[in-house]
Amino acid sequence: MFHWTIHLFLVCLVGYVSTPATAAVKKYQFDIQVKNVSRLCHEKPIVTVNGMFPGPTIYVREGDRLLINVTNFAQYNMSIHWHGMKQYRNGWADGPAYVTQCPVQTGQSYTYDFNVTGQRGTLWWHAHISWLRATVYGAIVIMPKQGTSYPFPQPDFEFNLLLGDSVK
Repeated sequence: MFHWTIHLFLVCLVGYVSTPATAAVKKYQFDIQVKNVSRLCHEKPIVTVNGMFPGPTIYVREGDRLLINVTNFAQYNMSIHWHGMKQYRNGWADGPAYVTQCPVQTGQSYTYDFNVTGQRGTLWWHAHISWLRATVYGAIVIMPKQGTSYPFPQPDFEFNLLLGDSVK
């Protein structure tokens, strides 16, 4: 009996070790800055990520680990809210400052670290900055694990459409 147990253990171990890992670690750097932007024929200061408004799109696969280092160069404390992202074991790092997490203060950095588990699709993120009404936002595209087929005919092309408003 003991002899078969060892063989079974070795077979399972070889199968586990020889299985390729498909999950990746996706890293992003978000530099939060205030830039003067012209909208609706008026120039106003607006919060940007890496100088962009809307901010960058995050591309990740189901099962990947996501590391987003946020460095705050704006004069406001801020945090990021990940709309629709399942925050297993780290819900303290998702949302408005002083509710789920401490804010990232001016001149400081914080790394959001979570695994993309059990979901696919296009979601969005946005910044919470003090009590400002409109802040920077962007898309999160969660693709299926590598090798997973579409549940429908594969589209000819895909693009993200982000809607927002500009306030005078």
